[in-house]
Amino acid sequence: MHLSRVTTTCSVLGHARGLPQNLEMEERFNTEAACVEYLQQLRWPEGFVCPRCGTEKSWQTCSGLYRCQRCELETSVTAGTILHRTRKPLRLWFRAM
Repeated sequence: MHLSRVTTTCSVLGHARGLPQNLEMEERFNTEAACVEYLQQLRWPEGFVCPRCGTEKSWQTCSGLYRCQRCELETSVTAGTILHRTRKPLRLWFRAM
């Protein structure tokens, strides 16, 4: 009985945040690139903004990090989140959510 409450609560919370459910989630986030794109839209809906200096100019490094053109800070879409420095694929984390 307690487990069903937790499952229901997680489903409601996931739906409330606008996350697709079950099969739709698997289809939408079927690649690592799709997961990264979704996180980019959440973190920087108007485009990249450096968390250190606030500039909007950057480029992506070969490893997928954003490098600020002004202060040269390198950051990622997962920096400062629970996904920061994860070694697991984002697809796996999205499935768990």
